[in-house]
Amino acid sequence: METHFTWKTKIFSRKFDIFQYEKYVGELKKESMSGKTTGEMNGREFIFETKGFFKHETRIINKADNSIAGTIGFSSWKSKAAITYMNKEYKWQFDNFFRTRWNLSDENGFLIKYQSHYFNGTIDSYTNDEALILTGFFIRNYLKQKSAEAAAASS
Repeated sequence: METHFTWKTKIFSRKFDIFQYEKYVGELKKESMSGKTTGEMNGREFIFETKGFFKHETRIINKADNSIAGTIGFSSWKSKAAITYMNKEYKWQFDNFFRTRWNLSDENGFLIKYQSHYFNGTIDSYTNDEALILTGFFIRNYLKQKSAEAAAASS
């Protein structure tokens, strides 16, 4: 069964609020001056901790017991990612050139589809796993931030 979420943020904000049928259900928030992002959805909390200089890898940490629930590896072109979560493999990728649509899938096909506009967007999920929903959203925001940093450094 498909579940529909919406999200929104404000200009220059590090926080994204997530809603299900207009009801607040969670958030994704980048901590300042660290490689960590926290995510919370329906009471489940996760930390996304990124390390590495040339080859970045992110650990998905379950905040309830500080266990590592999975990892995210990024492609060289920063347009795809491989996720290992609960000993299962998932793929993440952009769906269009403008990077406004992206998805998370497993061997059976799409699990979650995302779409963004300027400061809001949608999430259509065929799974109820909050960690996967947040992970797909985190990856897009992480890559968007890295692109902005690269653009700023080159100017």
